[in-house]
Amino acid sequence: MRDCIRAAEDGFLALAAGEAIVPERLVMTLPAGVFLEMPSAMQSEKQSALGTKIVSVFEKNPQRGLATVQAVYLLLDGETGCPLALMEGRFITAIRTAAVSALATRHLMAEGASRLGIIGAGIQGEFHLEAMAEVARFSEVLIASRTEGKALRLAEKAERLFDARSDVARAEDVVRHCNVICVCTNSPVPVFAGRLINPGTHINAVGAFTPQTREIDTEAVAGSRVIIDDHTAAGREAGDVRIPISEGAITYDHIKGTLADVVAGRVIGRESADEITLFKSCGLAIEDLVTAKLAYERAIDRGVGLQVEL
Repeated sequence: MRDCIRAAEDGFLALAAGEAIVPERLVMTLPAGVFLEMPSAMQSEKQSALGTKIVSVFEKNPQRGLATVQAVYLLLDGETGCPLALMEGRFITAIRTAAVSALATRHLMAEGASRLGIIGAGIQGEFHLEAMAEVARFSEVLIASRTEGKALRLAEKAERLFDARSDVARAEDVVRHCNVICVCTNSPVPVFAGRLINPGTHINAVGAFTPQTREIDTEAVAGSRVIIDDHTAAGREAGDVRIPISEGAITYDHIKGTLADVVAGRVIGRESADEITLFKSCGLAIEDLVTAKLAYERAIDRGVGLQVEL
């Protein structure tokens, strides 16, 4: 996770420097689900990389004994365009999403934040727990989930990971008590009321990724300093942002900048200790590319993987 956070930082610095190409992702709506393709490239004196992720989201898959989200990543040589590796994409998506949230948290959280809340105890909740351990030490961790068993297991993991008090709570109580909150659900509607957020809180919201869905309500967005992953991603696709704009509660100018702006020092992440900060992410292709490149380099070093002649 630590290396993934470092790779994510390199990716956003490349984006800020104009050394990365990240087209708007292709989204194709089908009768049974959604198909997405996310290409990106990175070219600098230090490194080059090229690749694309293919994702499908089919809501009825669990009835067939399959995961809702399916994904593969194709990594190519940045100099020749030759295929280098085909990878399972769900793990890459999970670890890079949490790594990027950790990067944002490092820049946006208030100094001395000590109470972590995770809303959603699925794969993203678990990876976010691990990622937060790389950027801060928390004395207390609260987990909220619709599935009590998953919440209890994640709370037990948090207790071991942080050597801290950990418990299961309702989403509302997590928000009332914690000053760093990761919202990692598949809910299409807000999971807590914005009026419950305490001054000085930082929130990472990563679950909703369409203009019609959101985890964060209008009051929370309007009352926060908002940083997004990119204008081509959360800026266009996140209902958390687009719905408050459509309601007239905010304008697009309410977004203070992108994570690349913050990492490069062009935009201040937090202006005061009492400010509420919100990082909204829909996922950006450069995140997948740098993570896949790291995985490929590790595989070559360790001699793992299956060689295939095409």
